[in-house]
Amino acid sequence: MFRKDPQIKALSNLKSSERRRMLGSIIKEYNLPQGLAKESEEKILPPIIKQTTFKSPKGYSGTIYTDEHQTPVWFKTKDSELIPTVYTLWNAPFILPIVHTHPHVVEVLEGGADLMLPGTAPPFPESIKKGSIVAIADTKDPLVVKAVGRSNLNLGQITKVVGTTGVAVDVYHSNEDMLFKIAKLKIKAPKEPSLEVKFKEETNDDADQGEADNIEEVAEPQNVATDIEPAQESVEEPKESNEVNELANVVDTLSVEDIDHFFKRSLLQTLTQDNVKPPMPTSIFMNHIIGNLASDFNQIQIKKTSWKKSAKFLKAMEKEGLLKVKGKGDDLTVVSVATKETNDELKNFVPYKVKKSKPQGAQPASKLKDNNTLIAHKFYKPNAPLRPIFNDLDFMFANMYSANEVKEILNKYIAKHSLVNERNKKTILLDDNLSSIIPGDKVQGRDKLLTPFLNKFTEYYQLENPNLPKEDQIHREPVRGQVPQVKIITETKIGRKVVTRTFNFEAFGINAEELAGELKVKCSGSSTIGQNVQNPKLTEVTVQGPHTMDLF
Repeated sequence: MFRKDPQIKALSNLKSSERRRMLGSIIKEYNLPQGLAKESEEKILPPIIKQTTFKSPKGYSGTIYTDEHQTPVWFKTKDSELIPTVYTLWNAPFILPIVHTHPHVVEVLEGGADLMLPGTAPPFPESIKKGSIVAIADTKDPLVVKAVGRSNLNLGQITKVVGTTGVAVDVYHSNEDMLFKIAKLKIKAPKEPSLEVKFKEETNDDADQGEADNIEEVAEPQNVATDIEPAQESVEEPKESNEVNELANVVDTLSVEDIDHFFKRSLLQTLTQDNVKPPMPTSIFMNHIIGNLASDFNQIQIKKTSWKKSAKFLKAMEKEGLLKVKGKGDDLTVVSVATKETNDELKNFVPYKVKKSKPQGAQPASKLKDNNTLIAHKFYKPNAPLRPIFNDLDFMFANMYSANEVKEILNKYIAKHSLVNERNKKTILLDDNLSSIIPGDKVQGRDKLLTPFLNKFTEYYQLENPNLPKEDQIHREPVRGQVPQVKIITETKIGRKVVTRTFNFEAFGINAEELAGELKVKCSGSSTIGQNVQNPKLTEVTVQGPHTMDLF
C-alpha cells in the first residue's frame, strides 16, 4: 500500500473529544481490556494526535494519524478499520496477534511482497481468522513488529506449512516503506518490547502503597533522632554540612526581594564570567543564570520571583540595559548583552565563586564536537567493460573498491602485461583491453590513465560517524551516487525581499525542524519549512535575509 510515495496533505490537529472517541473505537475493535491506565492508553494512542488524508499511486486513499512529531501511529483506508503502524506496535505489541516468519523473509516483505504461507513459522495464535488484522515479526526478535497486514487464511487452525501454497497475509505497511519514512524523527526499534498492560486499579494500589511507605518514612526519623540524641555530643559534623543545612532552612524564609536579588546577581555573574555569545535562545541563556546561582537549592526558582516567568525577567533586565531580547510572548531570543565597557553596574560587579556540578552523563566539549563529525567513504563498482581486466587479474568483479585499490588494480595490470614504454617510462602502451576503456592515443602518460579508468566504475558513497555504533549510522551500506552537498542559496524575491534557502541536508541525517530552529536563532530571523521548488521530494528551510556567509 505504501511501497511508493503517497500524496499527503497538510496535517491538522485532532480534537481531544475526537481522540477519546478514536481511542474507544480502537479498544472495542481490537478487544482490548477496559480500565487501562493512562500510560498504557498513551502507548496505544499518544495524547496529541494530528491527521491528514493520503492517496497512494495504487489507488488507495484514506487517513493517516500521527503524533506531535509527525510519527505515523495509525492509518485507515475508506473501506478499512483503524490499523496500527509498526511504531505503535513497538510500544504496544499487545494490540495485534503476531504471525512469525523467518528473518530472510522480512527483507522480501520490506520490498513490497505479501507473506506467503510457506514462509511463515507456526504455531499461530488461535484468534487469527480470515480477515483479521495481524502483525508480522521474525523468529529472531519475536516481539519486534516488522510489518502489518490482513490475514488471508484462518491461520489459527493451521499447524503445518511445509508443502503448502497461498498468501497468508496481505501486507499493508512494513518497516522502511513510505509510510514509515513520513516520521521526522529517527526512531529505533526496541530490543525487547514489553507486553505489560497497566490498569487504573493497579496504579491506584501502587499510589496507596507509596503513600503508606511515605508515612512510615516520615515517622521513622523521629524515633531515630530520639535514639541517637544522647550521643550527639561525641559526634562532630563537618562545618560545611551544618552550613548547608542552615541555608536550606533559611531558604524557606527568603522574601521575594531576596530571590529577585539572587537572580539578578546571577545574571551579572553570567555576563561578566561566562562566555555568552548571542544570539541565544532564552532556554540556554537561563541555564547559564541558573548555573550561576549562589545556591543550588530547588527552592530558589524563577516562579518564586516577582517576575514569575523567564520572559518577564529578561524583559525587566532589558529595561535596565543589561541585554536585548527579540520575539513575542515567551518565545524570545537574547540578541545582545551589555559588557563592562558599556555598563557601569557590570563594571563595578564583584564576581563570586560558584561550585558548578557536572551534569550526570556529561561529555567533554571536544567529545561532543567529535560526535558531529561525518566521514564520507567513496567506493567504486566495476562495470561490464572492465570484466576482461578483472578476470585476467582474478579480482572479484562484483566487489566495491576504494580509489587507491582501483589504482593498484590498474598498476598490476600494467605490470603483468609489461605495458611500460621502454623509451619513456612515464608513458604506457595501451593494449586492446585498455584501449577499449581509455580513449585517445595508444601511448599515454601514466598520470592520465586513472581518471578515464575510474569513469568506467559506478560510484558509491557511505557516510560514517566514527563515534556511533553501526546500527545508529546514517548508512549501513554504501549508497549509489556521488557524495551529496548541502545547497545554500540566497535569492531576491518579488518586492526586493531577500531570503536564504537551505536544502539537500536530509541526506546527512539532519532534521528539518531542528535545523529551522537553529537557523532562526543564528540568523535572528523567522524560518519556514517547505518543499523545494526544483525537486518537491526535498525539504528546504528558508530564512529571511542574506545569510549565506553566516551558514558556512
